[in-house]
Amino acid sequence: MALKKKRVMTPKAKNIEPDFTGCETWSGEQFHRTKNHAYEVYRLEFKNSDYKQWVLDYIVGTNFEEHLDKLKKLPEHRFSSTLGGLCRMIKHGKMPDTHEAYTKHWESLPGTIGTPKPSSEYINTSIQGLIDLNEEPAPEEKNEDIEDTDKKAETYRPSIQQRIWEQSCIISEFIEQAFDDFTAGKIVDFKSVSLLKHLRQTNCKMPHARLIKAFYAPQKDELSELLFPPDTKKMNEHELDMHNQLKEGYSHIDKKTMKKLFDFFVQIDNACDGIIAESKANRKPRKMSKKAPEVIVKKLKYKVTDEKFGVTSIEAHKIISANCLVVFNCKTRKLGVYYTSVEDPTGAGRDGSGLDVKGTTIQRYNEEKSIWKTLRKPDEQLREVKNLNTRRKFENWFEGIKTTPVKMNGRINPETVLIGVY
Repeated sequence: MALKKKRVMTPKAKNIEPDFTGCETWSGEQFHRTKNHAYEVYRLEFKNSDYKQWVLDYIVGTNFEEHLDKLKKLPEHRFSSTLGGLCRMIKHGKMPDTHEAYTKHWESLPGTIGTPKPSSEYINTSIQGLIDLNEEPAPEEKNEDIEDTDKKAETYRPSIQQRIWEQSCIISEFIEQAFDDFTAGKIVDFKSVSLLKHLRQTNCKMPHARLIKAFYAPQKDELSELLFPPDTKKMNEHELDMHNQLKEGYSHIDKKTMKKLFDFFVQIDNACDGIIAESKANRKPRKMSKKAPEVIVKKLKYKVTDEKFGVTSIEAHKIISANCLVVFNCKTRKLGVYYTSVEDPTGAGRDGSGLDVKGTTIQRYNEEKSIWKTLRKPDEQLREVKNLNTRRKFENWFEGIKTTPVKMNGRINPETVLIGVY
């Protein structure tokens, strides 16, 4: 029997290179931003072999063409990303040697000195340096083991964490640009900024979202303390001094602007939570001998995240064997809780106890105790629910809602967010 031929996967073409076509009509700021972004793309997404090939392509038809064979003999690590990127931008991306609007923009920036030189001047100097390097006399022969050790020492390989951090900085450029536009008065608020959509388009994953969320968390906490100040009577001397310093540091911003900034930080936090939740929901479950909870909830249709109310669903498989489940319907503004009819007091998740799922319906729930209640101020109340980390705290808080309770039917629909389990 003939073996099936293994399919060879070809890498996808990189369509991320910048294009400077029509840049004559660009503003200096747009040209500056595009050029800097191009440097980062070439540095992170390409290799030294690409830089070498771009330089060789560039010198064809120039005064350096007679040295082409010499440059081909040079090792790849001699060709930097800056030199290769500039050659690529001019040859392939149609970038001009000089840009009048960019020159004026550079000179208007605070802290800059002089006038930007043509890109060709740097390219010619660098290529001449490579030619001179090739003409140097060959060093004395070294021991092969020592030479291999030196090569390994010269090679820089960034760690996975460093690569994730660099990629996160590129993804968050959109957020920084929104802050710059707000500060410059180009936008009056952040309502037009669709963060979750941007993060999805830039292929943001869970590690990137966690880093971006942690980066903006301190600023969000500071604004939260100013907009919702704690009781200063309960503070010690150090805490009171830090609080007063915080107020002084933000004294140049009015409360209305502060509220817009805080809402945008909350939007960043919710967007990152949405990416994290989507990554967890789409992550392949570990193979198990028995039917896994992930397989049981495979057909369950629920809302992973809701931008309007800023809530994100937990992983659906946590419903299995839970003693109670808290859900929120984004369409009707109802918050409900399912109590199991077969409670496991030990919380060990024993077979036959706790809640279960069949299709899109909750199984083994108590029809008398499980109720809905309408939230009158969902934004504030859902923010409070996030901080209720025990079942007793939630039940005491839920009992304080005075709206009319309605019995639940066990159905989970695409407008339902899974808030938490206990």
